[in-house]
Amino acid sequence: MVKKVLKFSAEWCVPCKLYSKTFHEVSNNDLFKNIIFENVDIEENDDLTEKYKIRSVPTTILLDENDNVLFTIHGNVSKNMLIEEINNLNNEKCNS
Repeated sequence: MVKKVLKFSAEWCVPCKLYSKTFHEVSNNDLFKNIIFENVDIEENDDLTEKYKIRSVPTTILLDENDNVLFTIHGNVSKNMLIEEINNLNNEKCNS
């Protein structure tokens, strides 16, 4: 089950700014009220950036309850794709 979604971005990154609206809309979706959505600025959070080996932005990481990486999305993706990835991972765990 997805418990946390981290969006790695930077202030100077134009694609990150475009993706912020999508990320915000998905984070406010009632279907995901039990999931924590966090914005991580790579220039202010060296520890997380290094931990998850972020090399480009935007990058979105979906984590389980133990902060294990379930899926990584590189680049600016659509709202539907982000929702689909979260739902796919949640359905996989439910069916296991």
